[in-house]
Amino acid sequence: MTFSYTPQEPEPRRGGAGQPQPQVPEVFVNGEPAAPMENPQRFSGRISPASTHNTVLIQDAPTQTLDAQVAPPPEVVNGNVILYRRPNFFVRTVYRPGQRQSPLRKPSGYTVKTPTIIPGQEKRIAHSETRMMPMVTVHTTKQTRAIPMPAWLEAVIVVLALAGTFVAHTYNMFNFPRYELDEGTYMSNAWAITQGMLSPYPYGYGHPPLAWIQIAAWIKLTGGLFTFGNAINSGRAFMLLYAVGSALLVYLIVRRLGGSRSAALLALAIFSFSPLSITYQVQVFLDNIATFWLLLSIYFLVISNSRLIYIVLAAIAFGISVLSKEVFLVALPAMIYGAWLHTTRFQRKFTLVAFIYIVIAICSGFVLLAILKGELFPYEWRLPWDTHAHLSMWDTFIGQAQLGQENGSLAQSLTAWEDDPLFLICSLAAPGFNLLYGLWNRRLLLYYMVLSLPPFRFFVKEWLHKTKESLPDVTVVRDRHFLLALVAIFFWLLLVRGGQVLSFYIIPLIPLVALNTAMALNTILGWLGKLVRFDVVRAVLLVIALAAVVTYDVLDTGFRFHQHPTSAQNQALVWIRAHVPHDAFIVINSYLYLDLRVPGGVGVGDGAPYPHAEVYWNVAYDPELHFQALENNWDRIDYIVADSEMLRDIQAYGGQVGTGGMGIIYQALKNSVQLAEFRTNDHSLQIVVDVFQVIHKNPPQTVYQAPAAGSGALAQTQADMKALSGGPSPGDHFGLADRQRAITS
Repeated sequence: MTFSYTPQEPEPRRGGAGQPQPQVPEVFVNGEPAAPMENPQRFSGRISPASTHNTVLIQDAPTQTLDAQVAPPPEVVNGNVILYRRPNFFVRTVYRPGQRQSPLRKPSGYTVKTPTIIPGQEKRIAHSETRMMPMVTVHTTKQTRAIPMPAWLEAVIVVLALAGTFVAHTYNMFNFPRYELDEGTYMSNAWAITQGMLSPYPYGYGHPPLAWIQIAAWIKLTGGLFTFGNAINSGRAFMLLYAVGSALLVYLIVRRLGGSRSAALLALAIFSFSPLSITYQVQVFLDNIATFWLLLSIYFLVISNSRLIYIVLAAIAFGISVLSKEVFLVALPAMIYGAWLHTTRFQRKFTLVAFIYIVIAICSGFVLLAILKGELFPYEWRLPWDTHAHLSMWDTFIGQAQLGQENGSLAQSLTAWEDDPLFLICSLAAPGFNLLYGLWNRRLLLYYMVLSLPPFRFFVKEWLHKTKESLPDVTVVRDRHFLLALVAIFFWLLLVRGGQVLSFYIIPLIPLVALNTAMALNTILGWLGKLVRFDVVRAVLLVIALAAVVTYDVLDTGFRFHQHPTSAQNQALVWIRAHVPHDAFIVINSYLYLDLRVPGGVGVGDGAPYPHAEVYWNVAYDPELHFQALENNWDRIDYIVADSEMLRDIQAYGGQVGTGGMGIIYQALKNSVQLAEFRTNDHSLQIVVDVFQVIHKNPPQTVYQAPAAGSGALAQTQADMKALSGGPSPGDHFGLADRQRAITS
């Protein structure tokens, strides 16, 4: 084969070092022009003139690698080596400022370009047959996405929505709803933490202490119990922070799962402005604290993208949720599914082991507390290390499991929830829709699980072997509905299981229903947007739903913004401060405890506290008070401050058992006269607080000063404990929070 080339006029091109570039000859192959050669020196062989037209002939010869000294210097522009240049384009190396360059990529000056593998390829391609592509009909009605929104505008809208949440929950929160027994119990326990105790009374393992430890930290940070008025007001101010934080998490979860800002705002509105939310979210309930940590755990899961650090944070947050309220452990199966769902296939084993281990390790701290105190098992078992009568975690859990519906049932709670019928409808419809939709998305997984069972596994393997097919990876479906439906359904099962159901047990369902409702509506309206091929329709309809929900909630909330049932309770405290001697033995409800026992409280003012103001459940069932302070004698009680709820308990538990247990308070009440009464509107009823003075049969004696409570060691014998019969089930005697009544209206 013979090659020929004709030198062209040199182009005015310079290299990086200012050197002129070599001439690029024109190459002819068998008399036809071929592709230009960038480096004709690479062809080793005999080069001779072919004619007088400045044409050079190149004869075939063995190709050899020329010495590097012959290669022209590379062209360098701004630190980049020009590998190939044409009049209309060039190819250069990549240069990234600030990135350390690999030594292998540094230009050495000896870089040469290899010759064209197939000379004349351009001409052959030009002479090849040209084929026409088939005509394709183009749809001009493409689907329009939602209106774009800059990040700063979204941030402004979210801040305004959170400000609305803050205002809605703050307004009148110190006046409505009324102070509850549980609020006083948890605030008393938080104050006890600041004094080095778990509870002002012997700790009965009714709930883990982590929630009121968080309240105790708030007390320390804000300068004391009475920064916001009375003690419970300080706790409600702390609950406000959890309410706003939970609202933000609800928005972020829907924003992440649904990808829709309007759906996320709808979820935030349902959660923040629901009448049930405004009623319960500001009260000092452990459920509010645990709900925040549960939502935080869900958020960490949905943003994890199989990153282990977020899975670990989700496990820690869920563990804190369980240690804040133990019943949240019911959501563990759903959370394990969430961890499985948001990790890649090859990481799932390690991720699930890590998640479950961290949750168990954190939750086991509650059991470890009972073990270290020697109070895990009942004293009746007479274990070698038991040297005194004490409460036990075992008895408490058995007692709570055996609680009946006489103190609160699902039917009574539904009466309290009737204020928000729309919420109740959504709480059933939205999780049901998401469950069915999630199962449909997961149908391949269900088929796979069924076909993996032993009766079918053999036949499926044989069929796959014969057809040489494989089952698809059904675990890659990122379902956005099934997880939320599972969490809500597990909490519904907790409510319908039977046994004691109190009205505030719906607290964890409030954000879960908001999440499910927003996701369900976003999906349904998304189908409509696909039908009309205009996604803005979905966003507009969600905004309309948002406006309708806010309007409905504001109209339905109504009386919550102007009623003040707590005024009767505060007036009773002021009356006690002015009329009751400070050395009197007073039987009270728990929400009055701190304001009478701690200096600076509303019931104390600038005077001395009331060291013998005791909560009625502990007076009835704490042997230290019942047998030592009162000597089982109702005549040693001086005053009884009771609301209608407390009076029902005294009559229900004391009128049947004589002088044992609650009977001692019942006898004192029968021998008393009413000194004052305070009443005000509460929902559609009235709250009434009465002050009774006991008429003594014998001259009053000095009340026994009980030792510091909270140690958990009861000096009373087991026989004395058994003498307190007729009250709640074992393990519930000292769990003040377990005596909460359902709010009825």
